[in-house]
Amino acid sequence: MAYWHIQTEEADGVLLIALNEPTQRNALSLGMRAELAEAIAQGRDDDSVRAVVLTGRGGAFCAGGDLKSLREGADRAIATRHRIQGLHAWFADFVDFPKPVVVAVDGPCAGAGFSLAMAGDAILCTPRAWFCQIFGRIGVIPDMASLYLLPRRIGLPAARELIMTARRMGSDEALSRGFVNEIVPADRLESVARDVAARLADAAGEGFVARKQALNHAFERAPFHDPAALR
Repeated sequence: MAYWHIQTEEADGVLLIALNEPTQRNALSLGMRAELAEAIAQGRDDDSVRAVVLTGRGGAFCAGGDLKSLREGADRAIATRHRIQGLHAWFADFVDFPKPVVVAVDGPCAGAGFSLAMAGDAILCTPRAWFCQIFGRIGVIPDMASLYLLPRRIGLPAARELIMTARRMGSDEALSRGFVNEIVPADRLESVARDVAARLADAAGEGFVARKQALNHAFERAPFHDPAALR
């Protein structure tokens, strides 16, 4: 399928999805969100796809949501709210995606882009990557489950500080906090991400979905009261 806002390519069972609006630093417009949701659904349903790599083109992963709608009048914002919420609905499914997901970050990863990155089972980044919970700078509450996902990645105190200050977290700090798994040179980012995705797919085996969902919800229930977690 032809896309306007993203690019996709599949090789050796790994589907690469690239955000492709570099002049906008890959800000998540409504059109990009819709295409991303469709590509993710196709990757889920295609048995030839064993893993997914998500990245961004043009030296940016994703600078956040498209702020044009936020700058428009209140009536317009209300009119588009349901559309935005509908497009967000796919994100919960992406977090629990039934195949390995590797996120490859180069350059800015901010706001909704920060949230999007946290859907990865593994996150790789380049030395120049940076991460920012930028929501506070524009007076909004973090969206796309950042308040849910970030404390699980780096702990509540560290997540609180990043969200409250809206400061940038560089690649070295992201690695030291365990937010990213590896720092990779920019010219090798996609190839390394593909290799990691393939290794995760090879190791997935039976029960991958159950293990992933159990990990994603590990802080919500005690395993000894959950028969499924004891199997």
